[in-house]
Amino acid sequence: MYASLVCRSGSRPPTLQVWARLALAALVLAFSLSIALSTGLARADDDASAVGESHQSGATTSQQSDSADSASDVSVGPTEPTEPTEPTDQTEQTVADADPPDAGDDVPPSHPPGAPVAEDSGGIVPDVSPVPDEVDLEETPVTTQPADGSGLATGSDRPALVPSAVVESGPTVTPVPRLRSVGSPDETADLTPIDQPAPADATPPDAARADIAHPGTTPVIEPRLGRQLAGGVSDVGTIVVSVVHAVATAVAQAFGPDSFLGVPYLLATVIANTAAAVGRNLVGASPTEPTTGQVAVPYGLLDGLAFFNPTKPPAGANDPSVGVTAEHPLPVILLNSTVITQGANWSVGAPVLANAGYKVYTFNYGNVTTNPHAPFQSIGDIRKSGLELAAQIDRVLAETGAPQVILIGHSQGGGALPSYYINNLGGADKVSQLIGIGPGHHGTNFNGLVSLVLSLPVLRQLYIGLSEAFAPAIYQQSVGSPFLDEVYGNGDTRPGVLYTTISTAYDEVATPYTLQALDGPNVTNIVLQHRYPGLLLGHLNMVTSTYTWATVLDALASNPAANPVHRLSAVAA
Repeated sequence: MYASLVCRSGSRPPTLQVWARLALAALVLAFSLSIALSTGLARADDDASAVGESHQSGATTSQQSDSADSASDVSVGPTEPTEPTEPTDQTEQTVADADPPDAGDDVPPSHPPGAPVAEDSGGIVPDVSPVPDEVDLEETPVTTQPADGSGLATGSDRPALVPSAVVESGPTVTPVPRLRSVGSPDETADLTPIDQPAPADATPPDAARADIAHPGTTPVIEPRLGRQLAGGVSDVGTIVVSVVHAVATAVAQAFGPDSFLGVPYLLATVIANTAAAVGRNLVGASPTEPTTGQVAVPYGLLDGLAFFNPTKPPAGANDPSVGVTAEHPLPVILLNSTVITQGANWSVGAPVLANAGYKVYTFNYGNVTTNPHAPFQSIGDIRKSGLELAAQIDRVLAETGAPQVILIGHSQGGGALPSYYINNLGGADKVSQLIGIGPGHHGTNFNGLVSLVLSLPVLRQLYIGLSEAFAPAIYQQSVGSPFLDEVYGNGDTRPGVLYTTISTAYDEVATPYTLQALDGPNVTNIVLQHRYPGLLLGHLNMVTSTYTWATVLDALASNPAANPVHRLSAVAA
């Protein structure tokens, strides 16, 4: 980790220090341009849509006004980490039937309101409180009731973000979490939608997921090309700084502080530290935070070296010295995205969960070669990958003695793969909860490109043929593929499993992002920009963000089977 690279420059000539400063300034300038480009694209897209969005209905305008009034009551300022408040039986005041700011409002998110984090690069400490069933992807009028929990608390001195009102995807009644102001631990702002009747029924999902688009409390963040481009630029920025950080760290470790008067070590250390700080900034984390947990969490960085050692699990995963506990009796299995290896995908998520007290497992699947060290994983036939997942779940249950597992996946790993296991292989009894991060549930249209290719006979046969020959999972996750009908044709969900989808409106891969939502009971669909307006995350770097993992921990806290003792704790990750 970059924080462990301590510069020993006291004995070096002043000239070296001057060159080091010049190198640092050049790097900061280059990375700043990358950040400015991604932010500029987001603003340009959102400014173009500002006029259209201003002509909403009178009811919507009224809701936005209410939201603004309630948000103004939230004090923002520095504070120390606070303990979670006890649940109260008193009815909370309903203060918002509000439209939260759109992702294009350019309210820069700072530190998320809580997440257990431990790392040499930064941390957040949440109050882990129940998360309601909510639909952030679309507008849905529903009946809600006040929260019965403390909500989220921030352990940072960065401004907190006011979350939007949350609504439920089904006809049941759900609580709404409260946001604790960072201005004072005693001040809270409860944002709760006004009671409204639930929709009578819903139609099966289509390409636009219009089944959950009802006029109500939460506006749809319309998928736009500009947003997707901004998400792509953000992802590229994360990839670049991750590669720079990995190379610089390797160089610093190779030379050490004593070789060649320490010059290579000094320069490599400066570069690695700068890359890490820029990476954290790209995903909304503060550039530096103290390490407070047992396993370091490199927010904003992907472990690029994991591609060269695919069988190595990330820190915090597959640790034989760690077992399930009374507080967290269900093991968590992390399922990586298409192409990416376990170590690269979960270099942030595995440490976060391990530091939060969960027993974490990772493994590779979908290898189309006979070489377990192949750098590209998760591209094989998802039907075969489902059998690999079934075997892994059986091994984990046998090893831990747990009755069920929790599945947390990214892209394919949070969508088609676990859904195939649950829906088609009868795995519902062994899965307590499925949390999908940018999940590919209903496929991707890739901005209409997939539909265009499939509509042309020659290109269609070429696309399908190449996919089936080299990476069957690619076509299987395309909109309209027979495999998706096989998985979701009899309904998105199965009884007994809790479902959460976590999406970013800037997703440039699983597009449109609204296809990631599920329809059914026990479903919570979340769009990060509804909770954290202005947050710019792409499909890839959302798994390295403090905001994503704060939301994941909230979802886990809402699962009674995963937290049977109902013990609220803030564990530094």
